[in-house]
Amino acid sequence: MKVEILLVCMVGLLLGSSGYPETLKILYLTKSSGFEHSVVKREGSSLSYSENVLTKLCTGNNWQIECTKDASKINPENLKNYNVVIFYTSGDLTQSGTDEHPPMKTEDTKALLDWVRNGGGFIGIHSANDSFHSKGDKVSEYVEMLGGEFETHGHQFKGKVIVVDKGHPALGNFPEKWETMEEWYIMKNLNKETMHVLALLDPGDERNKQKMYDRPSYPIIWCIGYGKGRVVYNGLGHREDVWDSKEFQELLRAHILWASGQGPANAEPNYGKVVPTE
Repeated sequence: MKVEILLVCMVGLLLGSSGYPETLKILYLTKSSGFEHSVVKREGSSLSYSENVLTKLCTGNNWQIECTKDASKINPENLKNYNVVIFYTSGDLTQSGTDEHPPMKTEDTKALLDWVRNGGGFIGIHSANDSFHSKGDKVSEYVEMLGGEFETHGHQFKGKVIVVDKGHPALGNFPEKWETMEEWYIMKNLNKETMHVLALLDPGDERNKQKMYDRPSYPIIWCIGYGKGRVVYNGLGHREDVWDSKEFQELLRAHILWASGQGPANAEPNYGKVVPTE
């Protein structure tokens, strides 16, 4: 009887009051089958810029992180080892492509979706929506899960990120308005039916300088409830100074906690309510 009580107490300590492990396990994949961004490029055996930043952030929060360019680690058995998977990727990850690191197996694209659908947490950063592109009029299942797909971008400029869901747990203590120099993606195939928009990009005066940005403010950070799992997409992260900023690091911290299942989801679709049409 005493042994049983001891075991129950140990399990309670391991899980914590929220019912989730206190030590989160995170996989950060930076395979580039297409364009390789400078923040994910490695020099020799050294970690890339973003890997160093994210490792320091995770260590400071007592989380375990594995950084890899080996996309073959996305498979049904290995995914069981993680609470959250983060992609900063590009291209068709079933191809060795630009960086020549091991690709995923074709069938493991479905394995990733199933893992998220069954309760996994997924975070896509910047060019993660430049992976597994749709073909023709058929939107890829990956893009459908993530909520949108890279189409193009112009010259970098200082844009304003405007929060439309103040207090959402996936944003943490990120300010209501934040300006930063960045490479701002324009996206297509937005999943307006499932997307919960967290923040918009206001191009400001750039509307008069680059025609492609002459449009209403549009989603740049959002989240989605995908089956039992949680998905976040954050369009920032092209530049090293963005990764250095306390604001972006706070977003990453909050994204990881929310994606891991901690706290309320608050992921009901809201596109039509918060995204301006004119």
